[in-house]
Amino acid sequence: MLASSDRMFTRPAGANRHPVIKETMAVSTVGPQRKSQLLQRFSSVAGLDAQTSVRRENLIRALGLIARGPDPVTRATIARQTGLTSATASSLVAELIDLGLVAETGLAASTGGKRATGLEIERRSYLILVAVVRTRGIDAVLVDLTGRTVASHRVEVSGGVDIAAVVDAAREISRGHEARLLAACVQVPGVAGGGIVVESVQLGWRDVPLASIVEEALGAPTSVVNDVDAEALTEAVDAENGTVRLVVHLGEGVGAAVTTGSTLMAGATGRAGEIGHVRVVFEGGRTTCRCGLSGCLESATSMSAMLGDAYTDELDAHDTSLLASTPESRERMGFGARALSRALRIVSALIDPQEIVIAGAAQALGPHFLGTVRDEFEMYPAKGTSPVRIRYGRPELGKYLGPARYALAPIFGDALPLTAEGKVAPVSPG
Repeated sequence: MLASSDRMFTRPAGANRHPVIKETMAVSTVGPQRKSQLLQRFSSVAGLDAQTSVRRENLIRALGLIARGPDPVTRATIARQTGLTSATASSLVAELIDLGLVAETGLAASTGGKRATGLEIERRSYLILVAVVRTRGIDAVLVDLTGRTVASHRVEVSGGVDIAAVVDAAREISRGHEARLLAACVQVPGVAGGGIVVESVQLGWRDVPLASIVEEALGAPTSVVNDVDAEALTEAVDAENGTVRLVVHLGEGVGAAVTTGSTLMAGATGRAGEIGHVRVVFEGGRTTCRCGLSGCLESATSMSAMLGDAYTDELDAHDTSLLASTPESRERMGFGARALSRALRIVSALIDPQEIVIAGAAQALGPHFLGTVRDEFEMYPAKGTSPVRIRYGRPELGKYLGPARYALAPIFGDALPLTAEGKVAPVSPG
């Protein structure tokens, strides 16, 4: 727990900083004035007049079409798909180009008349900073507006991660690119809301105004998201409007998030999905949870509970799979799968999702664990409910996609998917 501002800015002992790795980045002409104009134009604050609000919404619609179009998008495409006049579509594109968000790509294929000019998202102008905070280190990256990671920086910490380490990592990776930094997001384990880390048991933080601290250091709008919400936004990258999805994160802790389309359901106090310490084990064999109670979902289904104390969220998939291969782990995984399916039946009956995604490090547990969860879930179906697909998450989407999308949401909404050409590989049948 952080008791004072002095404690918050004490540099942790044992920090091991890896050099910043950067890809070749084209020279950008973006300056502070243009970035300021962009943030002002896309501001969603209350009190905007109707004409300004409509213009903002049309800019976002045009930007989204350019980002997600399967074929080269032209001004005519935007006019046709939005119902706006050709003059209005051209005006929107001109402003997006002037703000450094869109670039012309050359002539598109002919459709029978004069060849139009294609449009694409400008890679060279702006960057998003993402910092993923773990108990033993921080991964910081810079991502461009197409979702390409252009720089990465790893800080390993022994003795606990402090706020100073987060600020230092963010400053280090953004050095020299301050004018291009459009937004930032810090991902943390625990409960977060309104830019504040309300409580993180893993980090030992409580009521830390992390967003304002990092924003002051970087000079860019900053948000804070927890692990589970970030994963849910990653999985929702290709969600259709109205699709209800339940995402359950398994790691050192257990949490959940619900999305409708690409929008998170936050709940009345921003704590929707905090299911880790709901009691689901009532029979014998209950384990005392780190919260002090017994029978919590986390005490049975967290990766630590199933794989033992050797598991940490820092382990890669290969090492996690090795831990899962022992007879002792297999037995605990069976118990954990039954406890998880019990919780999923209750939550599923309440929210009626189209699918349930088991994310975090769970995929390393292999097909047997997933099969057991599915079998237990289907064994005792609640009357009146619909069948629900259960699958693992998609780690191939990358761990920075969700927090990067969260960082941009206050500016562009869901316009930018942050995946190459807006395309996502289909979900595998397994």
